[in-house]
Parts: sequence; structure tokens; C-alpha cells
Amino acid sequence: MGSKSLITLVLVLLVVAGIYFGFSQSDLREVKLVTVERGEIKSAIRVTGRVINDKTVTMTALVDGQIDGMLVQKGDTVKADQILAFFDEREADAKLEKTKAVLAREEQTVIESRSKYTRLKNVKSSGGSSQQIIDDAEAEMKAALTRKHVAKADLNVARIQREKIQVRAPFAGVITEKTTEKGQWLEAGTKLFTLVALEGREIEVKVDAGDSGSIKIGQLVDLTCDAYPGLVWQEKIHWIAPSIIEDENNDAVNTFSVRISLSPQAPKLLLGQQVDAHIVLDSRPNVLRLPYAAIQGEINNYSVFVIVDQMVKTKSIKTGLEDDRYIEVTEGLEENDQVILTEGKPLEVNQPVQAIE
Repeated sequence: MGSKSLITLVLVLLVVAGIYFGFSQSDLREVKLVTVERGEIKSAIRVTGRVINDKTVTMTALVDGQIDGMLVQKGDTVKADQILAFFDEREADAKLEKTKAVLAREEQTVIESRSKYTRLKNVKSSGGSSQQIIDDAEAEMKAALTRKHVAKADLNVARIQREKIQVRAPFAGVITEKTTEKGQWLEAGTKLFTLVALEGREIEVKVDAGDSGSIKIGQLVDLTCDAYPGLVWQEKIHWIAPSIIEDENNDAVNTFSVRISLSPQAPKLLLGQQVDAHIVLDSRPNVLRLPYAAIQGEINNYSVFVIVDQMVKTKSIKTGLEDDRYIEVTEGLEENDQVILTEGKPLEVNQPVQAIE
């Protein structure tokens, strides 16, 4: 073979090898790997709830009249017995002064009638007064005493009515609604405020009726709130509704109410604020786990993809507890083993792959 032919043959072989090598490299699919790690897994029911407080009162006007002073606004925090509003005081003050005057007059009448009765009795003992006159004086004295008692009762009523023109908070709380303004004329019974107590706040969630057998008093709940990103705190279930709530729009949807305590460790939450709750059913610390995106197959028949000599292979595994992110690996893998993170993309056994960061 001549030198030219040899050179040509070498060049052809190099080109073919280059084409083959280039084709093989381009045929390798890039995949990401995930490492089997140890960590905690919590099996939980995820629900959404709101901050509530059953200790809520609707405060109404106790008398007819015009609002003369409005001392609070919606959202204000108030103390127990604090004056929130008051009505025009003039009529109540006038009635109070009148009943005081009537009582004073009746008290004086009692003094005078008693003195007269005593004097006539003394005169009779010396033979100077008839029995009829004494009986009349006694009747007059008793009538005066009766009028005194009535006047005293009227005075108490006037004082109570005077107190009713001041609207006071029955307990410490927050004004969540205000429906009147200064200057309005109202009838007794008209709504003025809604007051919610500072103490007694809790979280209420609705749980699917199918999970009723998994919920117990004292069960731990992991809580989060969008107002406090990254914060997770734990509370306990303290009340479970005794009956099911049927959805009026969907007969197939039945739930029951569960209430969760709010301890001092909880962040400052507003009434009605939405909270995400994970009711913990089971929890295992320091177990081998993988994210769901790395798992293939169905329940009781799970497997993972691994790389062996740059080729995809399957490996059967056994699993345990699951949460919304991870699944426990009980058999088939060891800590720090690496498996392919398919991220929902199909792979085939013996498919050439290349791991990337």
C-alpha cells in the first residue's frame, strides 16, 4: 500500500471515530442526582383555618336618645369597664334631680307625721285626744313611709337610667365593628359595637369527615402564617366538634370543626387571620428519606433509577412513612446513595445518561 493510500485510510478512520464519538456524547441524556439523606418525616393532614374567639358580644343602646359622645373606633383595644360612648345626659340628669327632691320631701313628711303621731299619743295618755284622731295620724304616718319607699325606689331607677347613658366595655377586648356615630338618635336595642375579648383566641379548622378517626385531643399541630414567612410553631388540638357539618352546595362534602389552642409562643395574630395547619398523625426523626420526585412505581411496588456505567438501571425499594415532600426508605438504599431525580421526565432502562450538578 502506498503512502498516499495509508494516509487516506488514517484520515477516514479518524473522521469515522470523530463522528461516532460525537454521536455517542450527544446521545447521553443529562440527569440530576439526589442523595439519600437522613431527616424527619411527619405524616400530617393539611388544612386551612382562621383565628376566632367565641367570647364576642354585640353591644346595643340601653336607652332611647341621641349619641352625645363616641370615644372609640373600629380596631381599638379597650379595657374592662371603659366608657365607649355616651348619650345626651340632660334628661337623665333632670330625672335624677327630680327623684332626689321627691325623696327629700317624702322623708320630711315622714318626720313630721311621725312627730304628730307621737305627740297625739302622749296627749291621749293625759286624756286630751280621741282614739280616732290617733288612728288617723298613724295612717298618715304609714302612708308617708310608703311614699318614701316609692320615692327611694324611683331614685334607684333614675340612677340606673343615668348609668345606662354610658356604654361601658364588659371586658377587655377589641372593637371589631362600630355601627353608629356621634349625633345619631337611637332607640333602645340599636346595635352600637361588636366587642371581641383579648383572651380566649383560638384557631378553628374544618377537617374532612373521613379523617375523623385520626384526630384526637392533645394532638400536635404545626402552624404557619403568610404574615410570618419561615416561622413554624406548634400547638395542640383542644376541642373536636361532636357532629358533622354538611355542605349545602355539595352533599358529598362533609367536614367537622377542630379547634387549636394559641399558646404564648404563637406570633401576634389578628382575628379572622388565615393560618395553615398540619395536623401531625405520625412523626419519625432521623430516617432515610428521598423526595417524591425520585420515586417510581406505585404503592408497595416502588423503585428508583440509578446510574451504573453511565446507563440507567432500576432498583426496588421498600418505603415507610410519607409526608407532603418526602418518603421514608426502609430497604434497598443506604445513606449517601445517589439516585436519579427524574422530575417527571420519562427514562428507559439501559438508556445512556450523564449526571450533572
